[in-house]
Amino acid sequence: MATVKKSKKKIIVPISIILVIAIVAGCIFGITKSKSGEEVKLNTISTGDIYEKVSLTGDVTAGTSKDYKVGTVATVKSVNVKVGDQVKKGDVLATFDTTSLDSQVSSLQTSYNDALKNYNNAVKNQKTANNKASTYKKQIDAIDKKIAKLNKKIAKTTTTKKKTTTTTKTTTKASTTNRVSQWLATTTTKAATTTTTTTTTTQPTTDDGSPKYTVALSAYPTSVSGTVSGSGKYRKDIGNVTIKATPSSGWLFLGWYSSRAAYLAGNSPLSNSQSWTFHLTSDVNYVAVFTEDPNATTTAAASINDISKALVEINKNIASITNDVKTLTTISGIVANSISGAIASGQLNSKTIADLVGKDIQTAITNGIVDSTKLIVESGVAVDMIKAAVSSIDYRALAKGVSDSDNAVLTGLEIQKALLSAQYEVYKTQGDQSIVTAQKSAVTATKKALDAMKEQQTALANGWTADFDGVITKVDISPDSQTTALQAGITLENHDVLVATVSLSEYDVHKVKLGMKAKVTTAYGEYEGEVASIAPTATGGSSSSILDSVGSMAGVSGLSSLTNSGAGVECTIEIKNPDENIIAGFDADVEIQTGQYLGVTVVPIESITLEKTGSYVYLYNDKDKTVTKTEIKTGAISDTAYEVTSGLKPGDRIVASPKTDYKEDTFKVKVVDSTNK
Repeated sequence: MATVKKSKKKIIVPISIILVIAIVAGCIFGITKSKSGEEVKLNTISTGDIYEKVSLTGDVTAGTSKDYKVGTVATVKSVNVKVGDQVKKGDVLATFDTTSLDSQVSSLQTSYNDALKNYNNAVKNQKTANNKASTYKKQIDAIDKKIAKLNKKIAKTTTTKKKTTTTTKTTTKASTTNRVSQWLATTTTKAATTTTTTTTTTQPTTDDGSPKYTVALSAYPTSVSGTVSGSGKYRKDIGNVTIKATPSSGWLFLGWYSSRAAYLAGNSPLSNSQSWTFHLTSDVNYVAVFTEDPNATTTAAASINDISKALVEINKNIASITNDVKTLTTISGIVANSISGAIASGQLNSKTIADLVGKDIQTAITNGIVDSTKLIVESGVAVDMIKAAVSSIDYRALAKGVSDSDNAVLTGLEIQKALLSAQYEVYKTQGDQSIVTAQKSAVTATKKALDAMKEQQTALANGWTADFDGVITKVDISPDSQTTALQAGITLENHDVLVATVSLSEYDVHKVKLGMKAKVTTAYGEYEGEVASIAPTATGGSSSSILDSVGSMAGVSGLSSLTNSGAGVECTIEIKNPDENIIAGFDADVEIQTGQYLGVTVVPIESITLEKTGSYVYLYNDKDKTVTKTEIKTGAISDTAYEVTSGLKPGDRIVASPKTDYKEDTFKVKVVDSTNK
């Protein structure tokens, strides 16, 4: 009390309140303060029994039940039961028409066979492709050595004589094209995508939101000749429209024409101006025509680069339409031979060469040289794709570039290397393990689907029969109706055996074992039970809880972390000797006895102080009338007591209900009551 007297007046009232509370608390817990020390009640430690249990709430359900589900689309022929019917094992519950399933199984069987075939081909192609890639790599390395050697020789040459060609135009063309043909014939080629040069401007809108006139522009030839701009949709009152043609390097602009056909027919151009401004009065479709500049210098290196890119793209296109390496090689060879043959004969027109290539491929397909079943598109589509790619190459530019070369040998080597490199990359891709892995996954997936459909087919073909004696509790199908994959069917239950189904939390699941005794309590009585099953996995959990929803409204996050996730492990308790009063569907309280410990040292729960560092009691010393804070180790726990494994022994006396705010670990006490003396 001296401390209180020394305190400032403004805190006398709060301290007085605290003292009143302390006195009341002391009365409640049987602890008061006297001049001779703390007044305490003591408990004497003894032995006893500890029964551990898990208390849960669940539902009473049938011990044996089965849901008969169609799992697919089928026609119901007959339904032989209704809700409440008692059936015997083997009774026919329903029958089905499996005609549609038969066709589905057949279709899946075909898909599986195709997937298996594609997988086997992928394995075979992988081996072939890797061998081909290795061969091409060796050829590329050999050419690299030749190129290095030739460049070294050229570098040492101090004087180069430039030869003047006095041959006629016809002679030059023949010698050039023959040389290109020879180089092309040495290497397999592959098909390129067509490059478009049409550009589109931002589309203005009319006052009422709708366009009026369209300007469509294109370039001819479309490979590398030039670009156009000014296409789009314009208002009728926009005034004058300007379109522009820009020729590529080595090309000249001839004029604007209404169509490519008008130019080829020899008609005069609509305008010779590269930048043409006119008043738009209707939809227009104009073609900018370009021609090669006879005075432009086309280097061999540029020609080699262009032709190499085009042939690489051709090869990529051929690879995209076949799933067989042999077929890929055959088609590529036909394309190479057709192109080289056309050039050798002096034919440099892109469309004409493309037509020849298409004709040769179609003939090969017709004669069985190319197996059309190895194509992943229809054969006519494949031919058109390759023709479009072949027609994109500017063969005139190629011939010109090569004829202007100062060193035809070096030019030829560079072309060969480019084409071999393209083939190497194609076969390297074909040999990738990922292709085989993907095909294997397709086989696994189709096999799984096929097996599942066969299982459904067999089950429905034989009709549904009762697997055990029981009662029908649900019928969700009717005769002559069409089922769905998710539709429920018929539920059969055996009520001779009833179970209580509960959900074990993550804290209780490891305590419960099969065969443990249990008590099941319903509104009509108490029944003995036994743990019959424990599910292997938890269900019903979620990443968040309703607490998170409430917390978000209050501006607080993470509340769900304070509770468990809601997931649980399903556990069933077989109810022993059920009577007519216990009915499936009712709620039930379940107590599972998880352990019993007989004749162990026990301490009442209220006598233990739980701290972060451990569990403690206040042990009484009769000699000097003191109590000392003493750490104990605990084991099993019941509703009222702990098992003590160390720190106490029977006969020891401890404070019955210790306070939580003792300032000392050892202090004098006055015993006012003692149990079990």
